[in-house]
Amino acid sequence: MKSVRDRRLIKTVISVGILAVTSLLTIEVSANGAPTNTSAAKPGCIIKGNISVATGKKLYHLPGMRNYEVTIIDLAKGERWFCSEAEAQANGWIKAQS
Repeated sequence: MKSVRDRRLIKTVISVGILAVTSLLTIEVSANGAPTNTSAAKPGCIIKGNISVATGKKLYHLPGMRNYEVTIIDLAKGERWFCSEAEAQANGWIKAQS
């Protein structure tokens, strides 16, 4: 029979493993490999709402648009995902130039 100490150690190792896997699944990595404060889109919500660093404008990007693939959503900066163009527009975002 395992000692109490051994059981605690096993429980701790399992907890750390679960935490590590959860963290890996929720971290998105930017183009330069640095982790970013982002969140994955809800299923079907693939429109990226990005705030321009240069102008401060709230722009949304659709799949296939010029900068869609390189645009990274940073929730800490107020950026977000949208499920439709109508939703983006209703929230004050404008379509980025393609």
